[in-house]
Amino acid sequence: MDTIIAVLRYVAPVAAVFILATCVISLFRNRPRVHRLARLIDQNDGTIIEITHWETSIGKSKANDIVLPLPTVARFHAVIAKKRRDWVVTDTSAKAIGILVNGEKVDGSAVIENEDIITIGNIPLKFECEEALSASSKRELRNQAQPTAQKGKNVAYGVLVDIKTKKPIYLKKQDVLIGRGEDADIRIPNQTVSSHHARIYKTSRGWALTDLDSHNGTKLNGRYLSQSQLIFDEDMITFGDRVFIFYER
Repeated sequence: MDTIIAVLRYVAPVAAVFILATCVISLFRNRPRVHRLARLIDQNDGTIIEITHWETSIGKSKANDIVLPLPTVARFHAVIAKKRRDWVVTDTSAKAIGILVNGEKVDGSAVIENEDIITIGNIPLKFECEEALSASSKRELRNQAQPTAQKGKNVAYGVLVDIKTKKPIYLKKQDVLIGRGEDADIRIPNQTVSSHHARIYKTSRGWALTDLDSHNGTKLNGRYLSQSQLIFDEDMITFGDRVFIFYER
């Protein structure tokens, strides 16, 4: 018995250190990505304000995420938040002050999209987020992406539309490899995209998206993928820094 106790006296601390080290390594390895979701650019002086939270409060009070210490700004003036598919700005100031989106006063809340101008007090802030598209913009892109009927050609199962170039890429297979490599079904020649970056494939439950351990990750509606997920019509998909909108057939 004394021998066992003597052995445990040395083994137990070593085991505890090993368990602690394993937990610390796991914590760092699986920690969530901190990334820029969007940004605001002050049109008066060019100041850039990064948005890194799904909900961001703006106002004169230091309790806000973004502090604008000016007389024309209310203590708690506005909130910019990412909802399921849309970015929304909400007026939380006194109605007499209010906020403007592209020169029009917001009554309560309004959906905002890339390059909209949000005026808070007398500060015009340009909202930049390529993943932010209004319903009307999505409908317009869908209409432009409708494939023309061609003899001898298979009908596409779906389509990805590049937000920047507005170019449609048709999914002609039910299992599509996406990446920078020459063997990719959909090739994206961009340094932020890995050779084998992601897959879009059809399952019994619908279309699914998975990241192939890419260097810069794959986002679905602004959130990084940690496992395969189902995707639906008008979902926003980002490979590296290239943003696409997915339309089902």
